[in-house]
Amino acid sequence: MSNAATARVSQPYDPAVIVTGVSFRTLDVAGREALARKVPEPEKLALRLVEQGLAREAAVISTCNRFEVLSVGGEGGGIRAFFEALLEQRGAHNGPLYQLQDQKAVRHLYRVSSSLDSMVVGEAQILGQVKDAYQRAVEAGSVGSHLHHIFQSAFTVAKRVRAHTEVSQHGVSVSYVAVRLAQQIFSDLSGVSVLIVGGGEMAELAALHLCSHGCSRIMVANRTVERAAQLAERFGGVAVALGDVARVLDQADIVIGSISIGRPILSRASLQGRRSDKPLFLIDLGMPRNFAPELAERESVYLYNLDDLAGIAAENRALREAAASEAELIIDYGLVQFERWRAKLAAQPELLDLRARVQAICSAEVVRILGNSVEAQGKGAEQLAHAISQKVAHELSSLLERHRGISPDEESSPPFLLVPKG
Repeated sequence: MSNAATARVSQPYDPAVIVTGVSFRTLDVAGREALARKVPEPEKLALRLVEQGLAREAAVISTCNRFEVLSVGGEGGGIRAFFEALLEQRGAHNGPLYQLQDQKAVRHLYRVSSSLDSMVVGEAQILGQVKDAYQRAVEAGSVGSHLHHIFQSAFTVAKRVRAHTEVSQHGVSVSYVAVRLAQQIFSDLSGVSVLIVGGGEMAELAALHLCSHGCSRIMVANRTVERAAQLAERFGGVAVALGDVARVLDQADIVIGSISIGRPILSRASLQGRRSDKPLFLIDLGMPRNFAPELAERESVYLYNLDDLAGIAAENRALREAAASEAELIIDYGLVQFERWRAKLAAQPELLDLRARVQAICSAEVVRILGNSVEAQGKGAEQLAHAISQKVAHELSSLLERHRGISPDEESSPPFLLVPKG
């Protein structure tokens, strides 16, 4: 961590916590793609916000469905203006940008980490993505004491939600939704040939779901042929070099794209050598998009992107929302703990001052009572004064904390989690 970040950790302060961003709820896939292209390294943007004085701490959560800045300190208007410039929508009051502050901002992070604000409520990937965003910001040096605590508390809340509710049981990944779409297109997947472009978690989940639904003809293409071969071998498929994707299109009925790349891997030119009478279904899970939008204009080509999957993801919403209502109780309790920590942090300067004053009073009283014998007593008198002052200051500090409603740190689970499910 940089010296600047270390200094931020050591200084107690009580600044505003702000979330500024866009998500699949407010900005379509084309807009999110444009934003992702402008900010290929989100951790550098977070550090830039700190260095420009727009925030004291910052982290950026960038996924295929959201782009959000979580900041501490500074003034929200500056970050909003910065964000509007990225979106090229300065002063747009009804635009896609939203901004949440303090408890609403922390609640939002808790809900995002717990997969309650996902396109598919309960999907498992988002917590890992939030953890990655936090780690990158730590390595960049834009995280201090406040964000350390906020992220760690978010991870704890998400773990409790997964362990004590049924949200994850009704949740599915975007890859699963893509396979559900494939099932709607082809009632029987056993005779369908699928080309998966990508070697990451989303590609692996897609292959897993396809196999579980009877698909046995899988090709995998990736930048690294070795990774493609490993994935293909797991599922009894065939590895393909990324540069050969256009060449093998004739063999595919469905192409699922989930690779992180700066330009489309399939364009209109890629289909020139393909038979036009054979339908081709393209499911684009990439951000930026893997398949050029104009492919949808080609006859017998059917293109679906992340926004198109939102409708399919809503099918089991009733089940997930029932489980999510239980998760909101855990989030409420997490917010209570966060506010206690924040109140304690805000009171630190006053408590430190109180301890110093008690120490001075005790030292003065020891000198007054012992008089000229202080020198004879030496360090013993100093230690006596210090011991008395520490005990008195501790009692006064505890009294002040109780008066302000600041309870000691609570590591145990909230009471309502002690009742077994069912």
